[in-house]
Amino acid sequence: MNRRHGFIIAATHSGAGKTTITLGILAALKQRGMVVQPFKCGPDFIDPTLHQMVCGRVSRNLDLKMCGPDFVRSSFIKHGRDAEALVVEGVMGLFDGGESSSAALARTLNLPVVLVVDTRSCAESIAAVVKGFETLDQKINLAGVILNRVGSPRHRQLLVDAIKRHCRTKVLGSIHREAAFSIPERHLGLTMG
Repeated sequence: MNRRHGFIIAATHSGAGKTTITLGILAALKQRGMVVQPFKCGPDFIDPTLHQMVCGRVSRNLDLKMCGPDFVRSSFIKHGRDAEALVVEGVMGLFDGGESSSAALARTLNLPVVLVVDTRSCAESIAAVVKGFETLDQKINLAGVILNRVGSPRHRQLLVDAIKRHCRTKVLGSIHREAAFSIPERHLGLTMG
């Protein structure tokens, strides 16, 4: 298995758009003809169901707390063996959940992290947010950020310029604010379709 084909999609916080962006990335990779193996950090059952609907493959849970690092590593290798892309959707914010966090999983599997950043109601200050995620844990390979809920082309430019000026992390892409792109939520997560 080549680690360069695997990555974790994490976020700054719950509700930042991580699942929606994960589903979009899964669909885009599958549309390019790639065999994609989805995974979910933690014991969630809703997100893996959505992953399977998009990929046509069972999404596997990677739960460090319940299963331990050795089992998680072997499950990741076993289920990703025949895939060209291994995409792990994180849980909550990158560092939330202690030793069950997306950051802990990234360290355990030695995977790069793509960070979803909710850009509602901010502009240049986004650089401070990204800089904080870059520097909090040097063992995390922050491969890039996806700017979510961008208001306009001008807003995007302000965000990108601030990140380029103050951060080493690359902006991989952006998603404009669009009601059609959001998945309804309920108290304990997303609403099932």
